[in-house]
Amino acid sequence: MNRSINSKEKEHGPDSSFFPCVKMQSKTTDVSGHTGIKPVWGQNRTPVLSDYKITHQGVSYTKKNMSLPGKPSFYFNSSAKNISDNDKPPISIDCDRVRPDGYRRVIEATSHLGTQPAVLMLFPIAMRILLQLPSEPPLDRGFVPWLGHAVEFGKDAASFLSQMKQKHGDIFTIQVAGKYITILLDPHSYDSVLWESSCQLDFSKYARLLMDRMFDVKLPDYDPTEEKVMLRSALQNKNLPSLTKAMFFNLQTLLLSDPSNLSRQWTDEGLFHLSYSMMLRAGYLTLYGNEEENYNDPSCQNKDRAHSAEVYNEFYKLDQLLMSAARSTLTAAEKKEAASLKRHLWKLLSVKRLNSKANKSLWLESYKLHLEELGVDEDMQSRAMLMQLWATQGNAGPAVFWLLLFLLKHPAAMAAVQGEVEKIIRNRGQTMKQMQGISQEMLDSTPVFDSVLNETLRLTAAPFISREVLADMNLRLADGRKFSLRKEDRLCLFPYLSPQMDSEIYEEPEKFKYDRFLNADNTEKKDFYKGGERLKYYNMPWGAGINTCIGKFHAVNSIKQFVFILLTNFDLELKDPEARIPGYDKGRYGFGMLQPKNDIMIRYKLKDQ
Repeated sequence: MNRSINSKEKEHGPDSSFFPCVKMQSKTTDVSGHTGIKPVWGQNRTPVLSDYKITHQGVSYTKKNMSLPGKPSFYFNSSAKNISDNDKPPISIDCDRVRPDGYRRVIEATSHLGTQPAVLMLFPIAMRILLQLPSEPPLDRGFVPWLGHAVEFGKDAASFLSQMKQKHGDIFTIQVAGKYITILLDPHSYDSVLWESSCQLDFSKYARLLMDRMFDVKLPDYDPTEEKVMLRSALQNKNLPSLTKAMFFNLQTLLLSDPSNLSRQWTDEGLFHLSYSMMLRAGYLTLYGNEEENYNDPSCQNKDRAHSAEVYNEFYKLDQLLMSAARSTLTAAEKKEAASLKRHLWKLLSVKRLNSKANKSLWLESYKLHLEELGVDEDMQSRAMLMQLWATQGNAGPAVFWLLLFLLKHPAAMAAVQGEVEKIIRNRGQTMKQMQGISQEMLDSTPVFDSVLNETLRLTAAPFISREVLADMNLRLADGRKFSLRKEDRLCLFPYLSPQMDSEIYEEPEKFKYDRFLNADNTEKKDFYKGGERLKYYNMPWGAGINTCIGKFHAVNSIKQFVFILLTNFDLELKDPEARIPGYDKGRYGFGMLQPKNDIMIRYKLKDQ
């Protein structure tokens, strides 16, 4: 690349034999009147549209030498006469990063089309193509400019990314609505993302975007990592037993103290509705508090049942709109409905209402203090409380639905779980209704149930683990390959595809096998392999690294308690034993637990004593 500069180039720019330049074109392109256009390349390499002007005739081009020995970069400027060395020209192209005819081709394309906004929008896309480096992951833009693969990605991310993996391998970049997303599907290499410095890969920017889109929440100086550290102790270790006991009492209030549930006649109900409503309502009462202090007072129980039902009914309707809100695809009518539902829920979760609660958890008190320290007003606090209701309670109910459905469809699994639970209860010498709680020792003595839960989550938990790339960087994979990532792109792991549904790791991964995570001696199986090497990450429903769910232990205890209470006190069966397991709501890929496309009817009744 190193070459001398001739006198002609000093005045008119680089010689066309080395780098054919825009003055070769016949039509003048002048876009200086468009604000927000400023293509700048170099270390960033991604053109950012701001203010610029390119003309083909009567323009001088200046060439300067950058501080890269033997690798000159050319700067083109429409007002290049007498430019000083300190001026920052509007366009720079590193000749080491672009084909010699690359820039000319972009100008040819845009100049023949004119300067309409739609044309200007294509300019950075074209430059992204031409400036693609050999060290970068394969780029798949799709056929529609700017939009790229947005439709396929939003409609069914799992199927689409599976196709991309077959086409490009376990790392590739896709264009989605103007954003470039690099997907990594090699679980051996996940640590290189999960433990990378937040100065390079950051979650908070994307989190703030979703908080605003979904819940109208804007928190100043929001740091999700700092928030997790602050809230972790309220959900784990010495505070876990009090949460477990509160959840037990609240589940009893909803399941065993409600006269409508105590009939010895069969009652028909949708399994998803039963699971989601009971888990969310009990979880809400556990974290946000009860209407009055006495768990066992019938009047207090009635108030808790009524209030939690109101919260659930409004939340469930909002939940059906949240995925579209996250993608900014709500219709005008849906936006109006979502706004109305959120206003109602903000009132139910207002600071005044929450302050009047009894039996509030340490988690709630800690989060309220955190918001106050951020300087958040009461209106925004109510919005944040709704966001946390979704974050803390939005996954447990769907998880219980899938677990119970798999048990009902697999009699051997149901028999194994019931036998394990009955043995634990029998050893206590009490019925579940007589018990004043389930100890952690009991909850930890369920290897069969643990395998069933792990298998359920392997099949139905499908979150993305996303990071924003804050600076150009190299990503080294476990096999030694190294890829360049660009600033302002997004990096995404999708553990649902690998490891969870990877046929190299699991035999028949699409099938439910209740003992998949059990060794022959009934201990937990942890040895799984890919490419002949043992996997550190073989099932990731709870995230990993600094992204591990801080409420995991509380959630597992809550799921176990609900299933224990249900199976020991009620007979439960499918209304139609031949009913097929419903498909997934594919629009929920990337956001945690999947929900079914339709509910499954069951019937239940109180067991004969």
